Amino acid sequence: MPGAKATKIETERRVFIIQGWIINGVPDYLILKQCEQQFKNQTKDGEKPIGLRQAKNLLAKAYEIWHENQVADVEQKRALAIAGLKQDIRNMKDEFKGTPRGMAVINNIKKEIHKLEALHPAKKVVFQGDKDNPIIVEEGFGPEKEARLRQLAAKAAEALKQ
Repeated sequence: MPGAKATKIETERRVFIIQGWIINGVPDYLILKQCEQQFKNQTKDGEKPIGLRQAKNLLAKAYEIWHENQVADVEQKRALAIAGLKQDIRNMKDEFKGTPRGMAVINNIKKEIHKLEALHPAKKVVFQGDKDNPIIVEEGFGPEKEARLRQLAAKAAEALKQ
């Protein structure tokens, strides 16, 4: 006999918890087992754990909602990446947080957060080969800058031959 249907709010709460597990990198088979153990349905006889089929439906719904959000803009993706990095710091075991190695890891994570938040200026490299037209390369340049770089490199190679 089927149990009572979960409310919409309860279903959304369960999906949100599952998405957290997905973000933390928990494998799907462990998520299904955890769903069966953690989530309960109210029945006339009391509480019963949800079945495997319902756990699979919840996991599929979590992925579906996750993929709807994948068309998010760059700012949302950046915010998601920052949230994941902050979660990594929170998930670090307390026994490692105070050690020198743990502090180094935390500092590396904070540097990545600062890069994502654009707190550091972009690195610029200036090639001084051509006085009239020096090349200024910013970190992560596109195809037009690559073409310009090739032109100037060819010009420099010709100058060296003469």
